[in-house]
Amino acid sequence: MKDPAAKARSGDAERAAIEPIVVTVPLGCPPERAFAYFTRDIAKWWPLAKYSVCGDRAADVAFEPRAGGRLFETDGEGNVHLWGLVSEWKPPGRLRFSWHPGHEEAMAQWIEVTFAPNPKGTLVTLTHGGWEALGERAVATRATYAGGWLTVLGSLFAGYAKEKEQR
Repeated sequence: MKDPAAKARSGDAERAAIEPIVVTVPLGCPPERAFAYFTRDIAKWWPLAKYSVCGDRAADVAFEPRAGGRLFETDGEGNVHLWGLVSEWKPPGRLRFSWHPGHEEAMAQWIEVTFAPNPKGTLVTLTHGGWEALGERAVATRATYAGGWLTVLGSLFAGYAKEKEQR
């Protein structure tokens, strides 16, 4: 019979080995503008009706622009729903925050977004990790987010930035 402690350690190792999601998007603007579009303008490109705590009752989403600041959603009645806390705010190159929209902080993952200059503008890379905080739901949740980030960052955010640059 297998040792229960060994089995538990094996399960912990499997959860700890879950790879972060990494999505990279090239933008035709300098890092300063890419950072501002991602942070200051998040409510203009984030699909609140689909990806929010309140669904169609969601009215706004915003970053407090500083380390220690919040990333939060506001519903139509003015109630605030915490999505995460900013741990690094280093414009124009890097942003890092916890991520737990609609869940307790103990279930937080982490997200890091970097804005690297490249010859045509900026290479934005979003890395979402810390899946082990979700326990048994980690693998399924990660699979859902993998497609979601491709849409949200690769299509919606990139499209917003492109539109802003064409004005």
